[in-house]
Amino acid sequence: MEEKIDFEVSIFEGKRSWYELLLASVFYSALIYMIILSVYYGFIEPSTKIFIRAIVTLLLCGTYCFVYGLKFSATKNLLIDLDTNLIVSRYNVGPFSYDVKSKVTEFEYVSFFKDKFDCYGTNLWYVKNKHYKMYDFDKKEAAYQFALDISNKLNIDLLDATEKGNFVWIEKENLK
Repeated sequence: MEEKIDFEVSIFEGKRSWYELLLASVFYSALIYMIILSVYYGFIEPSTKIFIRAIVTLLLCGTYCFVYGLKFSATKNLLIDLDTNLIVSRYNVGPFSYDVKSKVTEFEYVSFFKDKFDCYGTNLWYVKNKHYKMYDFDKKEAAYQFALDISNKLNIDLLDATEKGNFVWIEKENLK
């Protein structure tokens, strides 16, 4: 039996919007249709030429449909246990979930930055140069607020790295 771990910091991405789930269902339906077509022409009504075409279509288009179905239906949840310094990234697709665990020695600081696509990202830094990429945001205020909340919960420093070459440590005492 698995032991239950209580996480001090839990960040949930939330649910997908209805149009994203609709797109995901279209991609999954196309994948299922291609699988059924391949099975039909391979075993029920054998036709070698059509079966080979169906398999090639399944490999090419089916992979595309599967990847984009995952893209539109998967959510990421971030769980941090401060007692054991464990970061768990939980990826959910419907009732299925997959955990990626990262063991960290000690959290150092949280940073938010602007990337080359004009999006704002947040990183959780530990052991000098190692970091854990958390989330991306469209607006600077959202990335700042998220990073501030994480730094307050973990009681670590906050770094504003939105301007290249001009990194600013943010004084949290002045913000309260």
